[in-house]
Amino acid sequence: CEVNFLYKQWYQRRVRGFHSLGKKTTLSCYQNTSDVSNPRISDQRMLIMDSDGVQSVGKSWETKTYGCQYMIGVLDRNSNEMTLRSTKLINMKPYVRAFKEDVRKELTYGQKHKEVMMAFGGSKIRKSITGKDRIRDMESNTLDEAMEEAVVSADKANLTQKFDTQHNDILPPMNINATVLEDVFVITDLISEAELLALLPFTKVLLGCTNMHVDAWRQQQRYPEFMLSRLPITMDDEEMAHLYLSKLLYISYLVTMLKLPQKQLKNRKGNFPHTPTVVTDNIYKKFTSQGQVDGQVRTSISDKQRNKLLCHTLALTLLVDNFCVPFTSLCKDMGVKQRVLGDTYRSMGCVINKLKGTDGNVNYNAILKLPLKLPDVVIRKGRTKSRQ
Repeated sequence: CEVNFLYKQWYQRRVRGFHSLGKKTTLSCYQNTSDVSNPRISDQRMLIMDSDGVQSVGKSWETKTYGCQYMIGVLDRNSNEMTLRSTKLINMKPYVRAFKEDVRKELTYGQKHKEVMMAFGGSKIRKSITGKDRIRDMESNTLDEAMEEAVVSADKANLTQKFDTQHNDILPPMNINATVLEDVFVITDLISEAELLALLPFTKVLLGCTNMHVDAWRQQQRYPEFMLSRLPITMDDEEMAHLYLSKLLYISYLVTMLKLPQKQLKNRKGNFPHTPTVVTDNIYKKFTSQGQVDGQVRTSISDKQRNKLLCHTLALTLLVDNFCVPFTSLCKDMGVKQRVLGDTYRSMGCVINKLKGTDGNVNYNAILKLPLKLPDVVIRKGRTKSRQ
């Protein structure tokens, strides 16, 4: 149909500088003149509102002789008189454009080179390109998981608790404004309630163990020395005993995870026999990443995830030993040097004390003190280290 454009300049002058939700808006009005003799068609108006994000279209089917007539009142503030003027009511609704056919975007030189190498390159080049894409996807997934954990922990925390956002991706949630040491860590941030419930049958077995059982486990190398040196326990409160033994068991699982080589990460059942499924699933979800290489799913641990695993383990050791941990035996259990554990404890706000025993051996203690001060976290990559 034939359409005439009306009042465009007038509308643009009236709405210039007008913003709706921070977006500049322009109005345009059109009239249908396909059949001038028919007043029903000739008086049709179409009002279009364009903004930066939304386009709305309204149509008016009213005429001068048919239908209702709408009036608008204009108030003169000086004389306080109201003047009625004829107008038309136009209902606006968002306009959804039809989906266009997918148009292939122009590729960059690097993307073209990558497609050529994947199509005609050798097997080594294709594996190299696939590996780089997998690492890029794994890093993005790790970032998403870290952000999700930070948001969830912030929602669960009290309004008075403030966490240092620079350390949330590596350190466990810590209350930097705590006035007592017991308020620094929340056990459910380290071990979920579902995991504590699943570990209940195992803690009952440990609660009834004797020195003979501990010696047998030591010969079998079933548990790390850090755990065996604290067994058996004598506690009257069964609930506190269950919580204490759950921390020890979880430390043994994290130590096992820390010592696993990359090639053995895929075998969950073999790495964690006689372990609740909810525990292994949660550990793998927190501290590993998955990607596809040549159509196969590969599980790996990045340097940042390994440091995160180490920090969560040391946080549990602080809770077990009442915030004063002798970690000489822990170095042997983890296969980590004393200097590495010392730097990690310092990153969590601990002070390292060096004590010389009667036998001439040097022992190191990590002591958490208040007020809590968190220095830069040391991230180790092979033999080098960097601070974040």
